[in-house]
Amino acid sequence: MQHNGAEKKHGSKYLIRVLSATVLVLAILTAAIPGSLAIMRRADAQVALGNAKALRLALQVAATECYAASRPFRDPSREGGVTEEVWRKVLVDSKVPGDFWVLQTDGSGYEVLRFLYQEGDFTVSYCKEPLSYVVSYQEPYVWTEYTAVY
Repeated sequence: MQHNGAEKKHGSKYLIRVLSATVLVLAILTAAIPGSLAIMRRADAQVALGNAKALRLALQVAATECYAASRPFRDPSREGGVTEEVWRKVLVDSKVPGDFWVLQTDGSGYEVLRFLYQEGDFTVSYCKEPLSYVVSYQEPYVWTEYTAVY
């Protein structure tokens, strides 16, 4: 009988060790996941920033070409705040996967002073003076959609 009791004691020690190891692994994973997500979010923010810089150059080239050919550049009523021709050219030249909106140009209408670029959950705002890019991470907390007027 004592032999059987020793086996039970050994079995319960083994079970305690397995459960302790499992809890330890779960604790490590729980601690590591938020850090890993923050690192991945930071990398995605860097990509969005790089794309915004490529967009700025494409907008600058398009504005220069429009100015040289005496064609309009800015059109606040159109998508992106620029003419349709400029919008297409900028997207093709910059190869950015997001959307952009030119918010402000100088008095001539050809130099971009401010724009927004949105890529996934990231929004990049550009300001020429002082030169700055601000990358923001968006996460919708409340989403509403109305089908009737109240």
